[in-house]
Amino acid sequence: MKSLKVKKKLKKIKKSLVSQLNFNKLTRKVKINLDKTYKKLSNKKKKVKKFKNTRTSAQLKIQLKLKEQVAKQKHREKIAKIQVINNRNQEKQRIKDEELKIKKKEVSLKEEELKLKIADQRLREQAEQRLQSQEQRKKDEEKRIRLEQKRLRDEEKRLREVSEKRIRDEEQRNRDEEKRIREGEERKRLEVVQKIKEEEQRIRDEEQKTKDADERRKFEAEQRVKDEIQKIKNYEDEKKARIEEQKIKEWEIKFDENRKKNDAEQLLKEEELKRKDEERKQKLDLDINNPDKMN
Repeated sequence: MKSLKVKKKLKKIKKSLVSQLNFNKLTRKVKINLDKTYKKLSNKKKKVKKFKNTRTSAQLKIQLKLKEQVAKQKHREKIAKIQVINNRNQEKQRIKDEELKIKKKEVSLKEEELKLKIADQRLREQAEQRLQSQEQRKKDEEKRIRLEQKRLRDEEKRLREVSEKRIRDEEQRNRDEEKRIREGEERKRLEVVQKIKEEEQRIRDEEQKTKDADERRKFEAEQRVKDEIQKIKNYEDEKKARIEEQKIKEWEIKFDENRKKNDAEQLLKEEELKRKDEERKQKLDLDINNPDKMN
């Protein structure tokens, strides 16, 4: 209903705009006619000026009347122009007022349209919200049904697994019992075998102990002989070491004596060289002090 009212208002505004355009066309026609009459009078004035200077009184009267008519015509044209300008200004102001009113109406219509759009949008949103709520409720119900079905499947699976586990446990107990019996028999057999092995090992250990005792006595005897030989060898080595040490000490004493002897000889040589050097210096000093002797 509101959209129809808005459309009707828009049609009325369009009609008023058409009437304003027709009025503008009429004012333009009036202006064109006035311009044409002014041009005709101007042309007549130019023709009168072309007459000869020799004029009669009748011609002068006619000329004065024409001047008066031209002046009146100019005055009327001036008034008409002023009137046209005033009318035009009034028309412009009226058009501006009308345009302002139209703009205000358009603004109000746009506001109405915006309100309608907002209301329509709200209605659509509410409808969409209801649809979404319905869809959500439907999805929630479907989800609940799926969860319930899953719960039932899980319960069925759990019961099946419990039953299978009970059967497997029973079978496992039977296998464990059979295994326990087999292990008991195997343990008894192994105990008998182990006792036989332990007896054989005890016999071998006794034989090994006897053998080890013989070998240990033999090794101890050999070791005693080796120790005696090693003692003799160590004594001889110590004796040789003492002799070598005595020789080294004697050599060191001899070396010290030779070194001291060489040092004394070297000292004597150095003192002799110093003495000769002193004598040479003294001789040079004498020669320098007594140049006549040199000549």
